[in-house]
Amino acid sequence: MASLRKFFSVATIGLLLTAGLGGCAAPNPVAVDYDPGFKFANLRSYYLLDTLANGPVSPFESKRANQAVDEMLKGSYTPAASRETADFLVRVQLFSADKVAVYEDPFSIYGGYRYFGFGWRAPLRVREYRESTLIVDVLSPEEAPLWRGSMPSTAARYESPEQQMFRLREEAGMILARFPPYNDVGYD
Repeated sequence: MASLRKFFSVATIGLLLTAGLGGCAAPNPVAVDYDPGFKFANLRSYYLLDTLANGPVSPFESKRANQAVDEMLKGSYTPAASRETADFLVRVQLFSADKVAVYEDPFSIYGGYRYFGFGWRAPLRVREYRESTLIVDVLSPEEAPLWRGSMPSTAARYESPEQQMFRLREEAGMILARFPPYNDVGYD
């Protein structure tokens, strides 16, 4: 009887730990889309195009995003001297928008009946923030879209350029970890 109780208590603790740790897993924020008819296995060299930026993005942020993607690509592909000699083109895009969030105080008190009542209501809280997205496009030499990876970027939250660069490297690594899509094997 004691061993049965011990077994159930250990099993219960194991189930609770599994359920608790399983709930902690964050979903992958990277979104990917690609041309399923293209043979990605043939790609060897790339050419990095100028960065596109939209919204309140500084030229330094654009430069850092381009550098981060370039560093990640150099691990698997060869940089081409010109766009004419490259197997594929890469364009990095950084989109930002200033947003406003308005919150009500959840601890405000108010009550009463119809026009008569009592209470206190806290003022609304307003928070301004910046929402950014890092996008990496892979294009054919003719600039036809082949692959796109994107994710929300948090690099702009950091004040230090070193911290921004570190975060952009992480984000570029997460995006490019999904490139190429393994939908084909071999060569044409």
